[in-house]
Amino acid sequence: MESANLKKYENRLYVSKLIIDVILEKITVQKALSLFPKDNNDINIKCAFDALMHREADEDLRLKIKDYKETQDEFLINLAEILKDNQSLPKNIIQQYLQFHNDNLIPDKKEDFKNILKKLKRSINF
Repeated sequence: MESANLKKYENRLYVSKLIIDVILEKITVQKALSLFPKDNNDINIKCAFDALMHREADEDLRLKIKDYKETQDEFLINLAEILKDNQSLPKNIIQQYLQFHNDNLIPDKKEDFKNILKKLKRSINF
């Protein structure tokens, strides 16, 4: 059990770093998503994955709507800090993501980014 908790914490730290690297433009969203741990058991990692997917999908909104980019990046930074501190995301955030993302978007090792993006587009378009 202790080993599982340690792995969960390591995954959260890694995801936190990926998010910050995206914000700092050290890596692309696509690269970060491809490096995500394949942990389907931690809802916090699933939500982080989905949040980064939205950052990529919302690129036009980030350009058109005033303060959208800053608000979205601030949300991602807060999410990264929560994960870095090995805390769970607030329940309202998890509930909101589950409401719109019942499907697990974290790909299997075989799946590529194009297939992931297709899934996201289907979920957004209902």
